[in-house]
Amino acid sequence: MPLEYLDTSDVYVFRKAKKIIGGFILGKKLPLRTVDIFISELNKEKFKHFFSSDKCCEVCCFWIDRKYRRSAFFNAKFWIKMANTVERQEKEFILYGTNSKGLAKMYGYPKASALIHKDKMDNRETFTFLARRRDFVRGTWQIIKSKMLNQDRKSDFEIENKLKKELIYEVSR
Repeated sequence: MPLEYLDTSDVYVFRKAKKIIGGFILGKKLPLRTVDIFISELNKEKFKHFFSSDKCCEVCCFWIDRKYRRSAFFNAKFWIKMANTVERQEKEFILYGTNSKGLAKMYGYPKASALIHKDKMDNRETFTFLARRRDFVRGTWQIIKSKMLNQDRKSDFEIENKLKKELIYEVSR
């Protein structure tokens, strides 16, 4: 990860005692890392005007130590802290992505989250999502609830065309 990206972003860590057991990065300045690592060069041109907007920030590098991933308590605590941090941001939209189908199912589960782009990089599928900041906490609660109740999240990625069009229009204005 480039140091200049870390210099212009906020890095958050979760600790237990003195050990780091999770964290995430909140990127607020261009270029957005999510675009660089989840959208191929061929497709970046389509999104160039869209992501040059100063209306987006990104959540990336969200991780939880393997030891704590199965703990409903720690998972809920981490997700809530991340969502509350995002809620306090000034930017209107949150961009996030993954190259894991399992995480993509989870990220695409909330009704307020739109899969805006699916790509392939380094022989792996990538998924890029967008949500309004004001809806992000509600979406996080939907994820937490589904995890705690062991609910099955949809297995097919349907691009929510209406929401996708609304979000892209709002960011582009």
